[in-house]
Amino acid sequence: MSALTETVERQAPDLRVQREQEGHWAIRALTPRALHRMRATFADQCVEKEQMIKTDLGSANVLITKARSSGLTTEYVGPNAISYFDGEKLR
Repeated sequence: MSALTETVERQAPDLRVQREQEGHWAIRALTPRALHRMRATFADQCVEKEQMIKTDLGSANVLITKARSSGLTTEYVGPNAISYFDGEKLR
């Protein structure tokens, strides 16, 4: 018997979102485009040399939504699995 497997080519993620503790989320920019989007969205929370911010769930969702609409891919590190949210294709 042979098993069919589907190979999915995945673009490297631009952002990584991970829950740190109750109510606190860490968002890390993995690409220069993501760092630009993160700084544009959270200018008051970004430290110049850091590529990460810590925020609440609502703010994390805002950034993910803006990132996807800009074509960025987000990696969500959950408690049981890692999920990927591809950015919308810009036309």
